[in-house]
Amino acid sequence: MIDRRTFLSSSALLLLGAALPQSSIAAPAGGRLVWGVASGNQGSSIGTRLAVGVLDLLTTQFNLRYQLDILAARDTQQASETVKLAPPDGATLLQVQSGSMVLFPAMYKSLQYDPQKDFTPVASLGDFGYAFSVGPVVPASVTNINQYLAWVKDNPDLRDIGFSVYGSHNHLIALMLAREKEAALRAQSYNYPESILADMKNNQLAAAVTTAGNAPLLKAIGARVLAVSSSSRLAALPDVPTFKEQGLDKIVIDGWYGWFAPARTPPATLQALIGTINAMVALPQFAELQKKNFLTPNPMTPAQITDRMKKEIVSNQNLVSSYNLSKIG
Repeated sequence: MIDRRTFLSSSALLLLGAALPQSSIAAPAGGRLVWGVASGNQGSSIGTRLAVGVLDLLTTQFNLRYQLDILAARDTQQASETVKLAPPDGATLLQVQSGSMVLFPAMYKSLQYDPQKDFTPVASLGDFGYAFSVGPVVPASVTNINQYLAWVKDNPDLRDIGFSVYGSHNHLIALMLAREKEAALRAQSYNYPESILADMKNNQLAAAVTTAGNAPLLKAIGARVLAVSSSSRLAALPDVPTFKEQGLDKIVIDGWYGWFAPARTPPATLQALIGTINAMVALPQFAELQKKNFLTPNPMTPAQITDRMKKEIVSNQNLVSSYNLSKIG
């Protein structure tokens, strides 16, 4: 599975190489990027599209070749466990949507990995918001959360809210909305984002929580976004209010995508990877990839990613506890 080829580093890495003895540079010659969200036949996962785009840039611009390996069993946990146990040589990396690192510890009774001990941050690829959308079965006159809830009260058979990845922020937002509004809503798990879109298109599902980057796909089936979870309105959806603007002050969640290596990966190997990825992030093609997928640039060093994780793990634990939500598993 691993395709090993000559690793030609970026200018940032060349500068790093000048500062370190040549024998200490232990850059990988390629490998695999493990991602844990199933994408379906059309690759409707934003994370999948992001991974494909980034890997293409690394290949074409730096001749650094990683193969995408989607391991979606047990709601992303298989992917994390696989990378945890991989040799710490930089040849196996993990892409995550932040919930698997900062929310799962609060949502699951036990995990077979420790987000803070078993991995080392490599890069952040951007922040994103979650979108609450309604499908074409909901009348066009419904334009905000309160109007949707009033409509559901009259249409209880369509009270399901679709989401993908059990225990994710998508799931949590659906639960929070039901609790905050004391509404008889039901969170419904799907294996693939495209399955959510299909049921919305066929009027079998009225609402869903997805990553905001799916807004174009939602629009294509006649769905529309009523709220976003981000702390402020998204540049790509300037007319869509946040949950907070609609009186739901607790539903303020900014997700992010990141890459991680197994713990104990040698510092020289990490520095080589980080140097190349930082050079990739500076490319205008990467900025366009972020824009296309509704990602907000938020470059962070590995130390800043670690600090953010610590804070978000605590805040998510407090959030789950405040709603007295039952842990999974």
